[in-house]
Amino acid sequence: MSGIKYISVILLAAMLFSAIFACAQPDDTSGKETTAPAGTDAVEETTDLKYASDIPAGTDYEGGDFNIYTYDTTNGTWYDVDFSATEETGDTLNDAVYSRMRTVEEKLNVKVQAHLMGGSGDATKLKTSIKAAAGAYDTAYVNTFGAGSTAQAGYLYDLLSVGDLDIHAPWWDQNCVNGMTILNKLYMVTGDIGTMYKKSIGVILFNKQMIDDYNLDSPYALVSDMKWTIDKFTEMGRQVSQDLNGDGKWTVDDKYGLLYYCDMIALGLIGGGVNICSKDEEDLPYISFYNDTTQKIWETYIELLYDPSLSLSWSKIGVPNDDIIAMFQNNQGLFNFNEFHAIQNMREMDTDFGILPVPLYTEGQSSYFHTINPHVAAMICIPVDAPDVSKSAIVLDALGSESKNILTPAYNEVYLKTKGTRDDDSEAVLDIVFATLKYDVGYLYNWGNVGTFTLTMVNAYNPDLASQYAKIEKAAETAMQKAIDAYLLLE
Repeated sequence: MSGIKYISVILLAAMLFSAIFACAQPDDTSGKETTAPAGTDAVEETTDLKYASDIPAGTDYEGGDFNIYTYDTTNGTWYDVDFSATEETGDTLNDAVYSRMRTVEEKLNVKVQAHLMGGSGDATKLKTSIKAAAGAYDTAYVNTFGAGSTAQAGYLYDLLSVGDLDIHAPWWDQNCVNGMTILNKLYMVTGDIGTMYKKSIGVILFNKQMIDDYNLDSPYALVSDMKWTIDKFTEMGRQVSQDLNGDGKWTVDDKYGLLYYCDMIALGLIGGGVNICSKDEEDLPYISFYNDTTQKIWETYIELLYDPSLSLSWSKIGVPNDDIIAMFQNNQGLFNFNEFHAIQNMREMDTDFGILPVPLYTEGQSSYFHTINPHVAAMICIPVDAPDVSKSAIVLDALGSESKNILTPAYNEVYLKTKGTRDDDSEAVLDIVFATLKYDVGYLYNWGNVGTFTLTMVNAYNPDLASQYAKIEKAAETAMQKAIDAYLLLE
């Protein structure tokens, strides 16, 4: 693989819980340069595995700025954590970001400058700047929706055409590289360079003490044996639900098998193997959401989600996520569907917890599948008015490779695993989750609400998927075709 220089490679003698990791089936592994799964063991044992981008001899940016358009600080959860560190503070993630940037700055004689412009990754100010040909930013870090609309306006480079960008290097998520193309062009990418997209991934948290108290099957063993299915998930949840105060009503005062938010249905369908959109031989998307299998997965899920004595939806009852997290911490939920960012709030939980993948539909399914939240998950882009696209590419690859050495270990091994999950089994699950990200353009562009119409159905306990899909199908196809036409104009 061009652009990869190995300083040294130490293969670990034994991989923790390799059986669990073996279940991970990433869409593409061609970018991997080692048989060791990323982050399988502690940081100290993986620091000898080094990556470096291919920097042309003599590259020196003479102390000039490298300007990044990124998230601002207006949101309590979705603010920039990947580029705005200005000093070491003792916080693991902040210090890894700072170290990564200083390393690249020294290598290239460049100064990385974060411009906190887009609330939750909004691209409005970016579009205005590009339209004015201001040349203000060398790269942009915006949410998936923002990147899509900016690309369709003709404001972003096709990353596959940027010769100095090693887009197939292992520090770029190859599932994203393959999944997010349209007409064989790629305008946005994720990877080791940032952690914002990881924070948005939905997973299942579980209460370890309740597993023991109710003598339930080991969730980790189920995951390893590919028996962690929706049916098993539901069966285990039924065994713990309880009307704690005996008033005959199911409220926040009771105990549940599952605490969740309505977008669990979309992630559950994707996790069961549903493709909201597929792509043809010309790399054009087409809607492939509704079929017999989708209907069966839907019916299996609503048996779990629509039973008020089994599960509680905080989106349906209108309470904050923090209240549901508090219920989980108070041993009122066996399972909690949430995004990775919520794990930070679990550190003070007295009862230990673990992390599980989104369930399989059946035991015969070949892989687990996960996805990102397009409202907030960050994507790297290069604006068409970037002052020097070669410089953008070289600095991005340098940041990406050093992130694989510094930032990803800090996030995976320390920030999440050691402080968050506290057990080796969940560490292996994290490897599964990050290896099985599915970038379905139907969900991530959400044309005509084809990716999210099921969310309002779940909040209303509406079981009729066929009729509701029929109502949005034409609008979804129209919106998708409008996007395709916009991309065709860029040909």
